Amino acid sequence: KVYDPYLPLRKEGSIAIDIGANVGLVSYYLSQYFEKVISVEPSTEHMNNFLLMVNYNKLTNITPIQKALFMENGKFGFGGPKDNTTMRSLHMATWDQGKPEEQVETITLEKLFEDYKIEHVNLMKLDVEGSEHEILSHPTFKKVADKIDTIIVERHVWSGRHPNQLNEALKNAGFSIETIPNSADLIIGRRNG
Repeated sequence: KVYDPYLPLRKEGSIAIDIGANVGLVSYYLSQYFEKVISVEPSTEHMNNFLLMVNYNKLTNITPIQKALFMENGKFGFGGPKDNTTMRSLHMATWDQGKPEEQVETITLEKLFEDYKIEHVNLMKLDVEGSEHEILSHPTFKKVADKIDTIIVERHVWSGRHPNQLNEALKNAGFSIETIPNSADLIIGRRNG
């Protein structure tokens, strides 16, 4: 029920973006409430399972994108611990023995909005295993921040960044900050005004 307070009142015309979609659990949930869900997931293994889920459930309002959101467009190493595939990331701290598993294509928020002609987002979920700071602190985020109503971000304290850096990045982009009760790892950025 984490997302319930931020669901749109009307499905028509609403858009959600699920960044770090994994195998699609959040995307599946959001697809019931939003007219369109754009799901970004770089892992080949996760995307294969994601597509199976979308096809099995005949979900026609989800747009899967196999890329990693980052602060620049390009190709980067991507990996994670063998015993926890949910921690795959561009962040080298997660890589098994310091080595990536695959090379993935990356995209900035600005390019994502441009390529998919996104003019307004009701809700964006951001869970990219430690790269949240780079994404939200980068000028490419500020270029599209005013098009986003609400952002739910998972903080990863192991990434070596102070938790207030995410808060400040969101505040500097015009968001007020809320915390989700009983969760030190989730923060909400809501568009001011």
